[in-house]
Amino acid sequence: MDIIYTLADHVVNTDFETLPEAVVEKTKLFLLDSLGVAMPGSGAPGVAPVAELMAEVGGNPQSTVLCFGHKLPAMNAALVNSMMIHALDLDDLHDDAIVHPSCCQFPVALAIAEAYPPVSGKDLITAVALGVDISCRLALGLISGMGFIRSGICGIFGAVATAAKLMNCSKDEVVNAMGIAFSQTGGNAQVLLDGALVKRMQPAFMAKDGIFSVLLARKGIEGTKNTLEGKFGFLELYKRGEVFLENITNDLGKLFETVNVDVKPFPGGRYIHGPAELGISLSKKNNLKPEQIDEITIYLPTMAYNYVGRPYDPGLGNPQVMAQFCAIYAGVAGIVRGDLFISEFDEEVIKDPVIAELAGKTKTVIDESVKEPTAKTPVTMEIKTKDGKIFKEKVQYLKGHPKNFMSKDEFVAKFKKCIDFSATKIPEANISEILKLTDKLEELTDVSNIPRLLTTSHQKKAPDAQ
Repeated sequence: MDIIYTLADHVVNTDFETLPEAVVEKTKLFLLDSLGVAMPGSGAPGVAPVAELMAEVGGNPQSTVLCFGHKLPAMNAALVNSMMIHALDLDDLHDDAIVHPSCCQFPVALAIAEAYPPVSGKDLITAVALGVDISCRLALGLISGMGFIRSGICGIFGAVATAAKLMNCSKDEVVNAMGIAFSQTGGNAQVLLDGALVKRMQPAFMAKDGIFSVLLARKGIEGTKNTLEGKFGFLELYKRGEVFLENITNDLGKLFETVNVDVKPFPGGRYIHGPAELGISLSKKNNLKPEQIDEITIYLPTMAYNYVGRPYDPGLGNPQVMAQFCAIYAGVAGIVRGDLFISEFDEEVIKDPVIAELAGKTKTVIDESVKEPTAKTPVTMEIKTKDGKIFKEKVQYLKGHPKNFMSKDEFVAKFKKCIDFSATKIPEANISEILKLTDKLEELTDVSNIPRLLTTSHQKKAPDAQ
């Protein structure tokens, strides 16, 4: 029998009491983080037009669009909110699976919480933990090779799990919904190479279609049954080499992949964080100024080089997307600006002549000593100055990695920092309330008010909605 049935059992039979404490606590932190990064994401290129388009499409006003404040059908609200969370690539990431889990799962859970109340805090935590676990496990089963964005092919199965759990689906409904979801997968990595704005929408498609798949299954539409292991099943079609079934099923129900998810201190693809950390660190420790530097070399593992080893070229596609996936830009901006946060991805900063000049002195090379094909680290930066000095530093565990995780206070600090970049002004009372509610999430009997707090009646006009 296809292991989709095993995953369906996992969805139906897991409850809050079976979740490890670490999973509960991390889920609460990731909710706060996701809500925070949505605020600057609301002003990112592409988000407002998509919010406007969904408002024009209209429909049953079930669920709140963060920041803008209007309501849409649940699956369309999930799409816009997911795009908002993922837009600046500041949302969390499972390093080994290469999946952005929260930007797909929380928009689904929050949309359903408003559309089909009441959803308790325990319900939300359990459903999201399942969605994260399933999407990451499937991606871990496909760990060899590259070419597909795994958030855009695996995220939908997690979204189905999240939605199905909150809507109390039967095992047969979960199996059918997973099969329906299989007909809607398709995330690709070409969007990275082309600097395409649609990159930030791939998890959003998965969030929307995950809900849609569950709604179809509840209406009696059948999906594939041999969804994962069939002759033309998901694992066969999307593999690039060997399939690792044990990564999908081992310790299922005991180990939840939430514990292995990273939080990001910087925007942009995770592969650029090493260069950013090193640029900031080396310049601050040694008081280096751009005019002192003669040459910079960034040593990257092979897969990191393939994704972000490109030359700095703000004329390639969308400048912001280019910068989000350019190791040279991240390292140089870290040196010049002393940070890599929201402001560093403004177009005028990306095209800063000082950054451009220093980027011209910077090269990326493959670190041949790293044999693990999917490794993101170690990353090494070497800076040679005009007076002959050499400064070199290596990072093994990026900030936010489970082995170098951020504290609760650092999560709160990042949340507040994000709020400062919101496209609309969020009242201080709302911010305080969000901090309280996410901290005691498991005690809430109804979480539907959470997305409404991140809107304001004193904001720029939201897109018209029926």
